Amino acid sequence: MKKIFVLIIVFFCLPVYAKVKVHFTPSLECENSIVGLINNSKKTIDIAVYSINNNQIVEALKKAHGRGIKLRILTDKLQASSKHSKVFDLYEYGINIRVNSKHKIEHNKFAVFDGKKVSTGSFNWTNSASNKNSENCIFVTQDKKTIDAYKKRFNELWRLNTGKKSRRWFNRKRK
Repeated sequence: MKKIFVLIIVFFCLPVYAKVKVHFTPSLECENSIVGLINNSKKTIDIAVYSINNNQIVEALKKAHGRGIKLRILTDKLQASSKHSKVFDLYEYGINIRVNSKHKIEHNKFAVFDGKKVSTGSFNWTNSASNKNSENCIFVTQDKKTIDAYKKRFNELWRLNTGKKSRRWFNRKRK
């Protein structure tokens, strides 16, 4: 009986440790993991990403938007202007996108899914990142402190880079 009591105490008193998965490219592991998180999100996805043109990720984001998921994407304005960028496509699709107007570049590459999971690392959301580049992606769950730090940072960046400035930028680039 004493052993069972000790096991119960140990089991319920152990802290919940973060779950972390790491992948490296070139491979489809980062891309597939991000697409899976997008597809399984129920309410919100907040994304701060330097560059985005990955076809699978873009299609998953469109489908998430169609399911009523609240999407907020912050990206780099120079990268958004590149000929391969899908930022205009996502903006025209009605997804809430802001371009960086505060810092020299928006070089983050992280996303928060439903406020419970984070993807981060050097992985740009591009076809080249999956197929040609040497990059990494890290997925964190069950680590409230880390996830809250990413949520806080995203909200700070979102406030700094206003929708008004982004709309002006998109309207200038459209001409």
